[in-house]
Amino acid sequence: MRGGRARGLVALALVLLAVAAVVYLAWRAARPRPVPVAPKAVAVVREVAARFRCGPARVTSETTRDSTGPLVLVTVHAPRGFQAERFVLDLEAAAHNLGGRLEPMPLLEKGGYGLARLDGEVGGVRWRVLVLGEAPPAPPKPAVGRRAVRGARLAIVLDDAGSSIEVVREVERLPIEVAVAVLPNAARSAEVARGLGAQGRELLLHMPMEPVGNRGPGPGEGAVEVGLSAAEIMSRVERALAVVAGARGVNNHMGSRATADAAAMRAVMAVLRSRGLYFLDSRTTAESVAEQIARASGVPALRRDVFLDDVSEPEAIRRALDQAVARARADGSAVAIGHVHPITIEVLERELPRIGGEVRLVRPSQLLKPAG
Repeated sequence: MRGGRARGLVALALVLLAVAAVVYLAWRAARPRPVPVAPKAVAVVREVAARFRCGPARVTSETTRDSTGPLVLVTVHAPRGFQAERFVLDLEAAAHNLGGRLEPMPLLEKGGYGLARLDGEVGGVRWRVLVLGEAPPAPPKPAVGRRAVRGARLAIVLDDAGSSIEVVREVERLPIEVAVAVLPNAARSAEVARGLGAQGRELLLHMPMEPVGNRGPGPGEGAVEVGLSAAEIMSRVERALAVVAGARGVNNHMGSRATADAAAMRAVMAVLRSRGLYFLDSRTTAESVAEQIARASGVPALRRDVFLDDVSEPEAIRRALDQAVARARADGSAVAIGHVHPITIEVLERELPRIGGEVRLVRPSQLLKPAG
């Protein structure tokens, strides 16, 4: 009798313990858990950039979005001598240590300006990191009154034409003021130049020039290279102009090394001066002396203010176009450079009518001031 009662009490105790365990586990599951705080992207990037003598003022951050959704865009404005490859490796490791992942991605504008791009997710937040080879842009000056806004002018140049004749048909969808720069060493350069010229469109020779050494593709045959004689550089520019017949001006393809070399630029400008052409400095390096040498040589010159399609995605191109508009409204004029990429052309076809009330689209030559 006593044994049966004892066994019953034990069984009851076990049941109560089981019920208590279930209740406890249910309570733990329902209890609010602390949400892990996502690391601030700009702080992480600044910490890594500081190892490479890149100060915090050169690392900027903003929230934006792409076709997938919102993301944090961090831009590193790399100083001279910045070790981009080592920076990428260190930043990948930092993201990994935070339980995330960043992966290198392609950039459209290379040759010394676009040094690196990484995309990924850290702490549940999407990051994009761009490393650009130029100083942070100065804040635009406030536009003064409606007259300054009405008078703002924007020139757009699309680079890298020459590989396919299809670009002639594609570009025809854009306003005639949009200029095109044609490579002289592509498969169908001369034919493309003739087709674009027949539209009445302003042409530039997209002159290949030597970049700072990198592992990517070079500028191709016939490029302006540091160390060549002045006579050889002039001969190469003359041969290139013969291919891109009808060019009104010249801008550099790549050229982060060549445009920083005064002797090479003097040889280039000697040809342009003799032919009455202008020079547009694409500014693939902050060390460029091309604009300075052009003016000193009596060659009318412009400089690029905004690259439109470093990241070849519609939202990124649209935002870059808005930056170019803001620069034009603040300074009176601006030059934006993109590429004859289908996405870039599609975005411009859609967005240029939208900005028509804010700036006047003009040919690059309409922004020229007298040299000197």
